[in-house]
Amino acid sequence: MTVFNAFLRVIRRNLGTVLLYTAIVIIFAAANSGADNNNGGFSGEKPDIMVVNHDNGSKLSESLISYLEDNAVLHDISGGDDAVRDALFYREITSLITIPEGFQAETLAGKRPAVEISSPGTSSSELTGMTVKRYLRAAHVFSDKAEDIDDLISKTEASLTGKTEVSLMTKLDTNSLTRTANYFNFAAYSIMSCIMFIICLVLSSFNAAEVRKRTIVSSMSYSKFNLHLLLSCFSYAMVVWIFFVILGRIMAGEQVFSPRGAAFIVNSLVFTACVLAMAYMFSTFLKEKNAVTGIINVVTLGCSFLCGVFVPAQFLPSWVLAAAHILPTYWFVENNNFLASSESLRSDLAAYIINLSVLAGFMILFTAAGIIISRIKRRE
Repeated sequence: MTVFNAFLRVIRRNLGTVLLYTAIVIIFAAANSGADNNNGGFSGEKPDIMVVNHDNGSKLSESLISYLEDNAVLHDISGGDDAVRDALFYREITSLITIPEGFQAETLAGKRPAVEISSPGTSSSELTGMTVKRYLRAAHVFSDKAEDIDDLISKTEASLTGKTEVSLMTKLDTNSLTRTANYFNFAAYSIMSCIMFIICLVLSSFNAAEVRKRTIVSSMSYSKFNLHLLLSCFSYAMVVWIFFVILGRIMAGEQVFSPRGAAFIVNSLVFTACVLAMAYMFSTFLKEKNAVTGIINVVTLGCSFLCGVFVPAQFLPSWVLAAAHILPTYWFVENNNFLASSESLRSDLAAYIINLSVLAGFMILFTAAGIIISRIKRRE
């Protein structure tokens, strides 16, 4: 109990730091839970546009404007050209469509009048351009076959009335799974920080020369002392892990305790064991308590930024992800993202097991390195 009580004293002294790291993951998870809760649906988004019609009075230009009004949100911006340019620049509108004079006459003559589209090059403006080109292409096709302008408009509009039903065939609750994966990804930073900071502080304190000498001459055997210290570290790591799993149920929802959620939990357990081994390795050469905070912050923040914890992996450069392969956090995040996107976990189980095996390999590597370094230090 002496070792365990000493362990608890160190935790109490640094409880504020542990609570800070816990608050970080709560903030990230709360922000993530505010995302769109659309579970597998699809809805088109209408872009904001403005139309300038120089072919006033023509039925064809009015038909084009009516078609655009069905597929976009039309705005009327007063104030001249400068106001329109400002609206484009500040994304109040995504496209400015200018219908030229003689638009109807040229179309009836079989020509292709140039409808000007001014845009900042966004995805919404590309959608607007496709909509305009679709109408113009249809009007050009029927221009040779139409008897008059009314017939041309009728045939053009009839060819554009078809609607496509879009449905997503996945049976996964993608929104819930993504929220769960994001929570565990964010939790990686807090788990690493809470475990490595406390464990390194405790072990560096017990590894101090004076404390080690007192331990050697005490009535407790050195092997029993190490066993108690190991059990204390393991118990603390498990408490941290259980706490973040329960917090995950609160922040991420019922998916955490579902069959697929069990895979997330197992992944986090192996990662926690890997972090514990990493903390043991660092404690073998971190003797100064003042150095613990700085080095642990560098390690945890570095792993988080490089491995997709704070910034999603799809937004990171390929060379960053290639370098991140040497860090265990990368494989933990990779497994979480895999669990969120895999359609059939049973058929894709090999990828999940490989990532877990890599994490277990890191755990063995860190443990072996810590033992070797510790033996070297005892001989000095």
